[in-house]
Amino acid sequence: MLEVGAFAEREKDLADVVLQVIVNSYMEKVQKWKGSERIMCEALRVLMADELNEERMEGQREGRIEGQREGRIEGQREGRIEGQREGQIRAYASLVQDGIITVETGAEKTGMSVGDFTKEMKQAGYVIPAV
Repeated sequence: MLEVGAFAEREKDLADVVLQVIVNSYMEKVQKWKGSERIMCEALRVLMADELNEERMEGQREGRIEGQREGRIEGQREGRIEGQREGQIRAYASLVQDGIITVETGAEKTGMSVGDFTKEMKQAGYVIPAV
């Protein structure tokens, strides 16, 4: 019985060696294939260089167009906000000039300091009434 166990162990070791040889052989083939694939890919890149360059340029053009469109939209949004803010300041400046509200109230309503509000009024051509 001991001899049979030793024989089975020897067969197992031999089978492991055979499997290792097979795996190594396939690994060599895979490495060769990968190398040839790299060469083929490089050859395709060279052959397709004009087409690839054209596609790259088209992508860049599309990107610029999209960026310009987004920039215009953002600029319009910012312009509307700025225009609304300027309109608010002018409306309160007009009320101050007409004596309907005080400079302090106009500044408060616009969220500005009295000095900044007065400066904005003067730059816009409004006259601050004497108190």
